[in-house]
Amino acid sequence: MISLETNNSIIEKTIEKKSKKFTLREFGGAFGDWGTLIPFVIGYISIVGLSPAGIFLTLGLTNIIIGIKFNLPLPVQPQKTIGTVAISKRWDPNMVISTGFGTGVVWFLLGFSKKLNQIVSKVPIITVRGIQLGLALILGWTGIVLFGDNLILGFISILIILILIKNKPIPSAIILTFGGILLMFFSGVISFSELKFGLPLLTFQVPTLNNFLFGMLYAGIAQLFLTLTNVMVATVVLIKELFPDREGIDANTLAFNMGAMNLINPFLVGMPLCHGSGGLMAQYAFGARTGGSMILEGVMELILGLFFSEALFLLFTEFPMAILGAMLIYTAFLLGKIAFREFNIKTFPIILTSAIICFFINIAIGFLTGLVIYLFFRKVIEK
Repeated sequence: MISLETNNSIIEKTIEKKSKKFTLREFGGAFGDWGTLIPFVIGYISIVGLSPAGIFLTLGLTNIIIGIKFNLPLPVQPQKTIGTVAISKRWDPNMVISTGFGTGVVWFLLGFSKKLNQIVSKVPIITVRGIQLGLALILGWTGIVLFGDNLILGFISILIILILIKNKPIPSAIILTFGGILLMFFSGVISFSELKFGLPLLTFQVPTLNNFLFGMLYAGIAQLFLTLTNVMVATVVLIKELFPDREGIDANTLAFNMGAMNLINPFLVGMPLCHGSGGLMAQYAFGARTGGSMILEGVMELILGLFFSEALFLLFTEFPMAILGAMLIYTAFLLGKIAFREFNIKTFPIILTSAIICFFINIAIGFLTGLVIYLFFRKVIEK
């Protein structure tokens, strides 16, 4: 029989665990992956013509559901291959949502089949390190390009990150994000009179067969290979390294998540989404340790989508790119450090070669190259 004192102790511990989900540190982590999120959001809104309300409402709902389900900082990010092609080729909204729906079908079926764990378990850790270093190079270069928009502001942002790097009560991501917004107002780049608020006019679309087929052939298939490496391999490994006590999150789980979100979100004109090691590392880097960061991020995104959708485009297009660049550079540094764990001079050339190909050509090709080289020299490496 449980005593009253024991029962009170259990209740207190439960309340304490829940309260830790919504600390200032978790709130700071909620901003961590916005450095990679915002550039795609800007492109999707300003070039492709996706609805800001659709983008943020689907982002918000997805983050909240996953945050509650897994209690981990497992954020969703734009599918980068589809996003890059869509923005560079100026796709129309239906082409984007049809292609995203196509990837959702594939991942849902693979997740339901429970076959992905067998595939991922056979992938050598060396090839994963190559992907992680390649992602670090890609994120770092993107950060450097954005950083060059305003060198003084960029160096100040880096300095803020370094000063607050071990200061848990004051996460640097919060300072940088709100600092950037304040800077826009004080510098006169935007004014309050330009911002409009109110409930959005929601739009709905249905994927079409022609756009489904064309989008999958043009970008969707390449995206599947990218997701296999960056999500099914690198993200699963990263979760095990950052949260070694957590079980039950594997390739099948992530595939089922991505399938479900991309089967539903396109109808609300949301952008194609996936998990990713970069987003996980970004939130972790800025303080996220529980699903509370995702719930907080999701609530913010819902509020933005419901009441501030007309002001979002203005804010995001004018936000100081140098601040985003600083955040990306810091995230890239942390992700790159992981690639050097258990450093071995015999295997490093494979990791470096894979990373360079990821950076200059494609992550999927970089992964395959690293895998082929590893299999060719496996006997030499293992001696």
